Amino acid sequence: MHKLAKFIIDSRKIILVLFIAAACMSAYTMRLTTVQNDLFQFLPAETETRRGLKAMDGEFITYATAELMIEHISYDDALALSQDIENIDGVRQASFDDTQDHYKSGTALISVSFAAPSSDEICTQALDAIKSLVDARFDADNVKLYTEVGTDFSSTLLGEMLIIGALSVVTVIILLLLTSRSYAEVPVLLITFAMAAAIQQGTNFLFSEISYVANSVTLILQLALAIDYAIILCNRFAEERRYFEPYDAAVEALSKAIPEIASSSLTTIGGLVAMTFMQFGLGGDLGKVLIKSILISMLTVFLLMPGLLLMFSRAIEKTKHRSFMPNINAIGRFAWKTHKLVPPVFICVAAAAFFFSSMCPFSYNYSDDYPLRLNETQKAHQQIINTFGNNNMMALVVPTGDYETQAKMLDEISELDHVTSVLGIASVEVMDGYRLGDKLTIGEFSELAGLDDTSASALFVYYAARHADYDQVQSNMREYKIPLIDLFLFLYDVAESGTIELPQDKIDMIESLYAQLSDAKAQLQGQHYSRMLVYSDLPTQSDESYELITQIHGVADSYYGDDVYVTGNATAARDLKDSFSTDNILVSVLSAVFVVLVIMFVFRSVGLSVLLIAVIQGSIWLNFSISYFTQNSIFFVGYLIVSAIQMGANIDYAIVVSNRYLELRQRNVSRRKSIRLALNGALPTLVTSGSILVIAGLLIGFISTESIISVIGLVLGRGTIISLLLVLFVLPQMLVWGDRLISRTTVKGRRLRLHPLFDEDFEQIALRDRARKGK
Repeated sequence: MHKLAKFIIDSRKIILVLFIAAACMSAYTMRLTTVQNDLFQFLPAETETRRGLKAMDGEFITYATAELMIEHISYDDALALSQDIENIDGVRQASFDDTQDHYKSGTALISVSFAAPSSDEICTQALDAIKSLVDARFDADNVKLYTEVGTDFSSTLLGEMLIIGALSVVTVIILLLLTSRSYAEVPVLLITFAMAAAIQQGTNFLFSEISYVANSVTLILQLALAIDYAIILCNRFAEERRYFEPYDAAVEALSKAIPEIASSSLTTIGGLVAMTFMQFGLGGDLGKVLIKSILISMLTVFLLMPGLLLMFSRAIEKTKHRSFMPNINAIGRFAWKTHKLVPPVFICVAAAAFFFSSMCPFSYNYSDDYPLRLNETQKAHQQIINTFGNNNMMALVVPTGDYETQAKMLDEISELDHVTSVLGIASVEVMDGYRLGDKLTIGEFSELAGLDDTSASALFVYYAARHADYDQVQSNMREYKIPLIDLFLFLYDVAESGTIELPQDKIDMIESLYAQLSDAKAQLQGQHYSRMLVYSDLPTQSDESYELITQIHGVADSYYGDDVYVTGNATAARDLKDSFSTDNILVSVLSAVFVVLVIMFVFRSVGLSVLLIAVIQGSIWLNFSISYFTQNSIFFVGYLIVSAIQMGANIDYAIVVSNRYLELRQRNVSRRKSIRLALNGALPTLVTSGSILVIAGLLIGFISTESIISVIGLVLGRGTIISLLLVLFVLPQMLVWGDRLISRTTVKGRRLRLHPLFDEDFEQIALRDRARKGK
């Protein structure tokens, strides 16, 4: 290790140039990263939601929509407004009527459908026209508009992360100034992190794509999780400078820091590796990006930081200051006095926390979750739902076939309990009780369309000839039937080509109907599949909705076999709930196993592994017990991600205290004095690392308007606070109480040292090293 450290420091100028080049290149390559904004794409491939989305891919057009709610408005004014909106270019339809779905207690809800998908510029122009129209007539406080048109999700998220990042950096600087030994250490630490952050962002393109969650929070979590590595090396260098010149001190510090930092990172990486085993791909996506960030941070500390320490060595010497860390002997005395009481009490509390955390209210419907801080669109959506309720819409996807079969199936589905309405090409009623999927004879169509019998007959014969049905027409022309939708579309084609001459009023009617039919076919009928919409009055996230999906399947399967899909928020919630049960066990067990293996490798003690895991797992259970008592639902993936990160990262705090305590006990220092000195020695690390993770998490939770990102930050910050409290007020008692257990279950042999201990310990190490080198 000593030779490797010497080689790295001798190559520091080349390494600095390479890192600068890598950072510059990263400024370009970070643009190559593909960011996936659709969380459904991270569902397992075998789930019905993914299979249904794949079946619909490229088959249908989905037009943009908007919900406009206006309070304190009369019905007549709302009706007039809906008609004016419908006349705006780019608006297909503005739905409004006197039912409870659109008008209630002086509040109107107008459902707007645009003439193109949300990304089309025509929708943005139409939305601007709607806003201008509404602003001119109504008070802004009475208007609520919810739409995805004109909403730049990525830019909003980027702006929020920049604010959070800036506040996090300011927080880090303040904490480093308080806990460092020299003011000049701070720029070294910041440059190291900036380089690691730039390279981290610039290497994300190596993955085929990453989620918007990973793209947004990784840098901030990288800062919070990996800042320890730079602090360890910085402290090592400061201690070695007491006895060596800068060059030799850097070599000694790096050779000792490499195994310490590597072993410290293993617990964090272990928790993140557990995330990669989740069925829901978002966990694996965030896990792999964070693992990469940890590795990049380590390499930056190992390769770049030693050269920076040498570069700033004079400034570091000149700007030394006294420690601002207080003495916490009182906590050590408290730990000794309560070491027989606290452990059994904690075991009982942890058991209760396990029970309550298992009853934590989880959410599986992303659309129903809101962050602490709502943007204007989210506020509008929430108020619309509170006033008019939320539609539980499901899309039924079946192979394209005859309209008659579709109509029969939709009739049967409409009779199911809690189905409020259905919509499909075959079920749309056009006139005189006829539906688009109904098959008509010559006489029926002649009467419906107002055509004379000769024209209608000619149309049917021409249609039959074009569709290879001429033999059937010849055998019994009066009984030959054609679906109404096909007749109107064919009539439009022949009228446009001039094959059949019709009065102008008929042409106008056909052109208007053709436009409506074309829109309907684009949305509901594809080349291989047809899409039908089923509306229900059931809550999206409920067992009743999941049962209704099964019933819809039962009906559709009887007509079309297995090639049937039901998609929508209810189906996605069911799929996510199904994956959660497995993912929860995997993440909990694997993160604990990986961390135990690391602790066993470092400390060679079964007893200590059990005590440390008990404390951190207890903090996780306590964290999610709070959600049970507050009844604030947590999107399930936030629970899984935070559990893994909290286990992998917060265990380091427990390891710092335990390492110091065991070192002192090996020197035959009493338990009472050992725990007091261990807490005092660990305080700077706990304050720096713990506070950064707490503040970064809470900033994300309170500032981000993206619900998943917000809940990850909020719960991670809260969980870290609990972990720090347990490490200070429970773990010391557990160590004293289990001192004999630790001793008896420790495998004899050299134990891997972790973080630097305290001044007198460094002095003894340095003296031994100097004596060894003098022989």
